[in-house]
Amino acid sequence: MNPQFIRSILQEATYKRKEGTSTSYYWQSGTQILPHRLSISIGGNMTKVASKGRNLQQIVSGQMISTFTTKEESPLKQNIPFKVRTQIWAIENYPLFIGYGSIAISDADGKITRESDLGDLVIFYTSNNGQTIHIFYLAGMITYLDEAAKYLSENI
Repeated sequence: MNPQFIRSILQEATYKRKEGTSTSYYWQSGTQILPHRLSISIGGNMTKVASKGRNLQQIVSGQMISTFTTKEESPLKQNIPFKVRTQIWAIENYPLFIGYGSIAISDADGKITRESDLGDLVIFYTSNNGQTIHIFYLAGMITYLDEAAKYLSENI
């Protein structure tokens, strides 16, 4: 994978944890493809998730869930109730990162299913124990996790 290609599609957003909360993060800077407010757990799940697929094969290191407000605009905001979510799995060869996920959005029935997973790669990083989280968004790049993680680890 060409590093220039990764650099050209890479979008970054920074979210800051709301004081007095453990999982509530608000957008601070960067791309606004994800909702303004995210719930991000580090180290476990906030909601019940089936133990199958990647959840059986990889170490779960967190979860991100959110819903777009009526005023927000994004190419991810497609179907009511405008939900966005991902599990966060550890990247074994890159412990620098919290982990990675694959973005899923509400389908036409308003549910998040395996089929509503877009294959958009998100990599989560913090340098200050989760006070701020940098989210690196790479559309359609879930199959290139290793290349993207290598690029980011060398360029953060």
